[in-house]
Amino acid sequence: MRKSNNICFLIFFILITLSSNALAQSQFKISGNVIDSLKKPIEGVSIRLITDKDTLRSNADAKGNFTFAKVSHNKFYLIVSALGYKPFASIYEVESSKKTSVLEPIMLKTETIRLEDVEVKVKVDPIKIKKDTIEYNAGAYTVRENDKVEDLLKQLQGIEVDEKGAVTAMGKKMTKLRVNGEDFFTSNVEDYIRQLPADIIAKLQVIDDYGDEANFTGIKTGTPQKMLNLVTKPGMDKGAFGGVSMNSATNNAHNLGGNGSLWKKTKQIGFGGRYGITNNEFSKLNNGALNGNIRDKISKEFSVNGSYNFSNGTNKSIQSNYLETFNPQGTIFDLRESANNSRSLNNNINLGLNGATKKNYFNVSLTGSLADTQNEAFSTSKKTGFIKQDLISNTASQNSNPNLNGSINWSRRLANNKRSLSMGFNFGTNGGNSNSTINDIIRYYNETTNVLVKDSLLNRLVDNNTSSSNFGGNIQFSNSLKKANDSTGNYSFINLSYRFSVSRSQNLQTTTVTNPLGNSFVVDSLGQDYVSNFINQNFSVGFNTNAKRISYNFGLNFSPSIIIGKYQNTGQELRNYQLNFSPSANLSYQIKDNGNLSFGYNGYTSSPDFNKLQPIRNNNDVQNLIIGNPDLKATSSHTADLSYNKFGLKSGLSIMAGLSGTFAFNSVVSNTVFLRDTLNSLKQQTTYENVNGIYNVGGNYSLNKRMLDNKLSLSINGNIAYSRNVFYTDNILNRSGGINISNGVRFNLNEKKYSFNTSVSYSFSSNTYSVMNQNIRNVQVLALNGSASWIPSKRLRVNASASKSLNFGYNLYAGNPLLVNMGLNTSFLKGNKLLFSIQANDLFNQGALFSTSISNNSISENRTRFISRFVQATLGYNLSQFGNKKSKTNGNFNADELNN
Repeated sequence: MRKSNNICFLIFFILITLSSNALAQSQFKISGNVIDSLKKPIEGVSIRLITDKDTLRSNADAKGNFTFAKVSHNKFYLIVSALGYKPFASIYEVESSKKTSVLEPIMLKTETIRLEDVEVKVKVDPIKIKKDTIEYNAGAYTVRENDKVEDLLKQLQGIEVDEKGAVTAMGKKMTKLRVNGEDFFTSNVEDYIRQLPADIIAKLQVIDDYGDEANFTGIKTGTPQKMLNLVTKPGMDKGAFGGVSMNSATNNAHNLGGNGSLWKKTKQIGFGGRYGITNNEFSKLNNGALNGNIRDKISKEFSVNGSYNFSNGTNKSIQSNYLETFNPQGTIFDLRESANNSRSLNNNINLGLNGATKKNYFNVSLTGSLADTQNEAFSTSKKTGFIKQDLISNTASQNSNPNLNGSINWSRRLANNKRSLSMGFNFGTNGGNSNSTINDIIRYYNETTNVLVKDSLLNRLVDNNTSSSNFGGNIQFSNSLKKANDSTGNYSFINLSYRFSVSRSQNLQTTTVTNPLGNSFVVDSLGQDYVSNFINQNFSVGFNTNAKRISYNFGLNFSPSIIIGKYQNTGQELRNYQLNFSPSANLSYQIKDNGNLSFGYNGYTSSPDFNKLQPIRNNNDVQNLIIGNPDLKATSSHTADLSYNKFGLKSGLSIMAGLSGTFAFNSVVSNTVFLRDTLNSLKQQTTYENVNGIYNVGGNYSLNKRMLDNKLSLSINGNIAYSRNVFYTDNILNRSGGINISNGVRFNLNEKKYSFNTSVSYSFSSNTYSVMNQNIRNVQVLALNGSASWIPSKRLRVNASASKSLNFGYNLYAGNPLLVNMGLNTSFLKGNKLLFSIQANDLFNQGALFSTSISNNSISENRTRFISRFVQATLGYNLSQFGNKKSKTNGNFNADELNN
């Protein structure tokens, strides 16, 4: 009996021991998050957690999160692996007193296989389309010796790069540049795409960016901006680049410049300077500039940045402008010629502090500027038609404008990242002082005989002092609606926010008039002395959700505001109250087989400018008096856009299409009437009214077919838009409508030794007015363009381009110019560091710069005169060293592995 009792006791003891061990092995819960170099989650990552007795396995969800609920020891070994990324392994030890521990985010770096002296030819996917990102694989395009990122961007569908380096993506300007997910120097897209070599780039990503704070909190509202992120090849995230260059041209233009940049991952130092002079019959320029910037991480979480820019210069130019204005009483034709001579001195400084931890986001910025300008202008205006007058004006002015602005923003994740709180504060102060001497001569002509009847001389000295200050703040709270047991990785937030801004402006303007006898006196009717205060508040509620293939948000905004103005001389006050309401919605859906569909709708309101509200007569322009309307309402604008992107991996056919529209209610428009002046001649008086019915709608498309391993592409693109405007003339409500159509065909062939590009485009613009219905203006342009490059060796490149434009419908002489350019580039020394080029522009001297615009019942055409035919020679020394010598990539490197 005792023996059996002993056996029972032994069995009981063993069970208790095993039970205790089992409990001990279940006491730790470990969770974490896996991200890439862009700080975006990586889905499907394989994670192994190894203790001295167990090996646990898990996979990251759509948000990159993983959890091990039963870990036997507080010390363990973690191995993380994913296709296309370097494996991660580390030993962890958590506090034994904590049952639940959250690890710091694990960042995986991209990995590729390097083969020395072997050309890897693998068919790669040129484009990957995601919900908010279009990703281009650089390995799918032709990259030649000495190519820059700009040359690579020009090969990408949906991307346009103009002559100045400005980049647009799907018709929207690129406003921010990042490299490997980090801010890059000053984020100057135009500057750095011309400095960075194309052969260090693995991927180019065009991202719909809602801002750093939105990326931290996950609350993405409003209209996103286009951001370009460059992902470099492994080891190419550091380097030194820059150089010096000087050029001289036959149009008596000479320039000297240099810049340098030191880059080591998050540490960036840049500096530069330039000086240029131009002196010919149409232009006289003398410009210089200096700049410097720095960006560095002072700790694991915080980074600082600063920049300073200085510029000083003079500019002389000649312009022509033709203005045609329709009116029920007749049409006014105005031919204007102007010669301007300006001098400017500008200083700008920017400072910033940024930080992000797992729980907090922090940003501080401070910007200041000081601008001093002087301008002398001589202009003539010859009006014919309904009004026959000449205005000869000689103006000299001086302006000084100091500005200072700053902001502080902070966000914090709460309650296991299910809630977040954001707060911000901003301030600004701006000043201005200007002195203008204006001498006007107005000549009046007989309406039937065109004989000069009389003239009037008016000499004025206008002294204007302005100052403004503002401050504001915001607070936002969001709460997750995700259930505690939801493991899908999807999340939804509801967010509440409040914003306010307070601003105060002062304007003191004194006008002194000199009569023909030389006596000077102050004219009160030509002066102003007022103070205005503007208070605006915004209450909004929104809903955000994000899933694997779809994300969307919508919200409502309420904005009460008040403007209070007071005129110091008369004691007259102005009060204008507004209560504005606007909705918003955004949706992005990722379609299978490399496509996406997105929709955006945003409503916003804008209060009338104080100058349009004040009922005091403004006589600054003697031919056009301006009187504000204190009863104006706020303008409510609504914009909507729908876009579709699709790329066929097998067919090589990509489609990009979009529809957009803007509708406005209570738009503020001018009402111009004609009055008789003291000389019984006509002059204009402008007031302001609210109208409805202004809108514009349009669509665009781009079809691109890539062949011969993406070296040959054929694209067809175009857009069509219709705009409708409503306005007043002589107190009569009128309408105008305009249709604009543009279509083009482009052919591109890019080989290592040569490239060929040609395009044909046609644009048509038609405008009609309800004022005198017979007035219709059609402008048509047929343009043919072609360019070619020949690269017989690594040290030599020959370029040529030609364009022919056929212009119809202009009043100013536009001609049909044929522009032909030719150039040669060669390099010397080891590493092609010494560069020499010679460029011949507009060989037939037919260049001209035209622009046209439409406003209410007026058509304006502009023509700037300049010397377009010249030959320019450039000599430069280029420094470009990226990565270590052992990590230099071969020119045939294929980045397909980085595209996973």
